Amino acid sequence: MRALILSLLLAVSNLASAATVEKFAIDGKPVTLKVPDQPAPGKPWLWVGEFGGHLKTLEDGLVEKGWHVAYVNLSNQFGSPGAMAVWEKLYTELHEKRALSARPALLGISRGGLYVNAWTRLHPDRVSVLYHDNGVSDIRSWPGGIQLTAKGKGSPKDWALYKAEFGFSADEDAEAKSLRPVDGLAPAVQAGVLLVSVYGTADATVPHEDNAGVLAKFWEQSGGRVRLFPKEGGDHHPHGLPDATPLIELLCAEAK
Repeated sequence: MRALILSLLLAVSNLASAATVEKFAIDGKPVTLKVPDQPAPGKPWLWVGEFGGHLKTLEDGLVEKGWHVAYVNLSNQFGSPGAMAVWEKLYTELHEKRALSARPALLGISRGGLYVNAWTRLHPDRVSVLYHDNGVSDIRSWPGGIQLTAKGKGSPKDWALYKAEFGFSADEDAEAKSLRPVDGLAPAVQAGVLLVSVYGTADATVPHEDNAGVLAKFWEQSGGRVRLFPKEGGDHHPHGLPDATPLIELLCAEAK
């Protein structure tokens, strides 16, 4: 009987804390928006670059704090200009029409790092936190699998998709002409954007030292603010922290 009561109480608790999930389309692309029962002052929100819902504990914890969580599905576009054109429309919908904060926190999980970096380059004044979670910053590392400081596993299939999306006909062009991790990000440091990196120190897919680690060094050398959460011996998976509380508290403290 006691177990049954505890189970019912847990079910009621989960129901009470569950977010309202709204689904709609922007420019024909599916959007998922988690909506809190009571928005926090200023209507802060988390914008997920890729793999919406993957860090469920983090997302739901923020919703409980009054945050919205947004994700538009633009898989296999690698933060391209075409992807950013859709992000522009979603930003207009969420900020200008729904009055969500002008400066969301951005979450780049793995390849999602390419999307959040691209937006930050375009609009450093529309970002509060740039949060990488084993995030990609250099396409030569992933999906290219090219030897840099370290050599990631790469992904030939995704490398081909990347070249097609950006119009590169040859590997040499893609390697030579693609943006480097810190290109165009100095204004974000100057705008006070906090860089957060959660990473496995043994990530063999997206090595930290060639990706978010490059951003961290640049931020520090430029006088920017950085918070690092290394996971000793951790590989690319799992993402996030075992306890999301420190990240939730940090994001809430940085909400603008």
